[in-house]
Amino acid sequence: MAEKAKSEPVSIPLPLPPPVVFVQEQDFAARQYRGRRDHQEDYHAFADATDPEEEPLSRLLFVVGDGLGAHSGGNVASYLAVGSFIKSFHDNAQSIGWRMRVALEAANETLGIMSSRMPAVAQTMGTTLVAVLVTHVSMHWISVGDSPLFLYRDGKLKRVNADHSLTPLIEERVSKGEITQEEGANHPERHILQSALLGYPLTLVDSRPDPMPLLKGDIVIAASDGILTLSEKQIEDLLSFGRHTTADKIADAIIFAIRRVNADRQDNVTVGVMKIV
Repeated sequence: MAEKAKSEPVSIPLPLPPPVVFVQEQDFAARQYRGRRDHQEDYHAFADATDPEEEPLSRLLFVVGDGLGAHSGGNVASYLAVGSFIKSFHDNAQSIGWRMRVALEAANETLGIMSSRMPAVAQTMGTTLVAVLVTHVSMHWISVGDSPLFLYRDGKLKRVNADHSLTPLIEERVSKGEITQEEGANHPERHILQSALLGYPLTLVDSRPDPMPLLKGDIVIAASDGILTLSEKQIEDLLSFGRHTTADKIADAIIFAIRRVNADRQDNVTVGVMKIV
C-alpha cells in the first residue's frame, strides 16, 4: 500500500500587537502663560484624529492659533480659526495632507466672513496657526505665520516649519555682514509677519504633505512665538533633562523657564508637547 502522505503543519497567524495610543498628560499636554499682555490671545486644542475603525487616540491632532494683538479680537480670531480647522479636518475624508490644507483654507475663510460682518473702522481679524498630526511613527504639519514647530531627537532640537516673519530675512542680512548681530537682534521689524490668516488669499503656507518619520524617544513641540523668549539651546537643554519624564512636566518646565526670564514685553505663550513612546 502507498504510504499515507504526512499532514503539513498548519501555521497559526500571530495576533497583531495592539496599536500604541497617546495618553493625556503622560504623552501629550499643553500649557499657557499670559506673559505681560493684558489678554491671552492664544488658543489651542488637541483632537483625536483617528478614523472610526482605528483605536482612539492612536493619531493626535494639535492646533495652536496666536491671535494678532494689533487686530480686532485676536483672542476671538485664534479661537475661531482653531475650531474651524478641527471641524473641517474631521469633515474631510481625503489624504491627511489634503485634509490639513482644506482645513487651513476653511479657518482662513471663517475669519474673512467674520471680518466682513464687523464695522468698517475695525481692523481685519487675524491669527497665526500651526497644526501638527502625529502618530507613533510619523507626523504631518501645516503652518502660517511665525509659530514654531520643533522636533527633538537624539539630544538635538530642530525647527521643522518655516518662519513667516521678517526674522529670517534679517538674519540673512546679519550673515552677509550688512548689519551687526546686535542690530539684527534688536531690529524693529524683526517680528513683522509676511503671512497670517486674515481672510485674504494665503501667500505663504508651510506644509508637510508627506509624512515625516518619527522615532521612539522623539519629542514634538508646537508653540506660539512667545516660546522664543528662550533660545533653541535653552529649550534643547530643558528637553535633555526632561526626556525621561512626562509631557505635562516638560510643558510645565518650559513655561517655568520663560517666567524666570521675566522679559519686559513677554508675549502670550502656548506650549504643546507630544512624546513618541
